[in-house]
Amino acid sequence: MTVRQAMALLCTTVAILSCSRAPATSSPKPGSGPTTAAAPAGQAATAPVRRVPPSRDSLAKLRAVFVAKVMQDIAGRENQPAEQVFKNVQVLKGITAAELVQKMDKEYATAMSWNCTNCHRLAPQGNFASDTSTDKKRARFMQQMQNDINLVQLPKLYPKDTPKVSCATCHRGYNEPAPPDYLIPERGKPGGLPVLPPPGARPAAPPPATKSAR
Repeated sequence: MTVRQAMALLCTTVAILSCSRAPATSSPKPGSGPTTAAAPAGQAATAPVRRVPPSRDSLAKLRAVFVAKVMQDIAGRENQPAEQVFKNVQVLKGITAAELVQKMDKEYATAMSWNCTNCHRLAPQGNFASDTSTDKKRARFMQQMQNDINLVQLPKLYPKDTPKVSCATCHRGYNEPAPPDYLIPERGKPGGLPVLPPPGARPAAPPPATKSAR
């Protein structure tokens, strides 16, 4: 048998064996996580399931740990100016250290459903002064904008009894301000105002006063 004939016989044998074997299917590796299933022809692939964010109650509990630790660290200095107690205070000057902590917790974090670590990335290490987070720099800008609205712009419209805006005025518990779809529902719908009586209808009589027990 010549070399050419031997090569031809080998190639024919390999071709027959490859056609007779079923294609192998790869199995996912342990711990590789959920994968997106292959969609049938003509259908779009299903997007991977997104991680459910923590509830607002859970975030409040996480913040409470940081708040308690900070208040413990500044014990005895709560009523001193914040810029003298904490490092790198650039905007929130003129309030006490305790007021600054409460403002961070009750106004900033609650209004956006955030944890302390969203702005203070090194908070677990006790470093709240670091500016490693761009969100912290953005928060300073937003506070300056809020100050301008409350102290300069709104007094032009309302010289007396001037209203004030806060983080929650726009954010409503979300990182990004909610779209118009989140406005108050229509009258009569859940969460909306009650339905107005038809024109000419007599207003409903108030319920009779109950006599107090003697």
